[in-house]
Amino acid sequence: MKVTKRFTDKRYTLIEAEWEGKRFIYLEDREQKTESLGVVEGELPLSEIWERHLKDREYCLPCELLLQIDQKVLKAEKSVAEIGLTLERLKKFQELLKEVENDNR
Repeated sequence: MKVTKRFTDKRYTLIEAEWEGKRFIYLEDREQKTESLGVVEGELPLSEIWERHLKDREYCLPCELLLQIDQKVLKAEKSVAEIGLTLERLKKFQELLKEVENDNR
């Protein structure tokens, strides 16, 4: 796995990574206690989306991202929505992400 972009503020962590020949987007929302992972096909201007989130507090970052991603898995405290990706895939991604972050320290 190769992390290509990482954005963080008090509420969100947004990561773009290349994994298994695909482009993945991971979003953690610490306020809502949710996590999501999706496969991006085509253009998704992640930097522009993040900048808009920073400038406009009414902008819904998860909404914007998740509406543009077809294959995804969403996890909340007591529920999971698997739409083309599984919870197991999310867990594997998280494990690899921790390994990458530990290696970079």
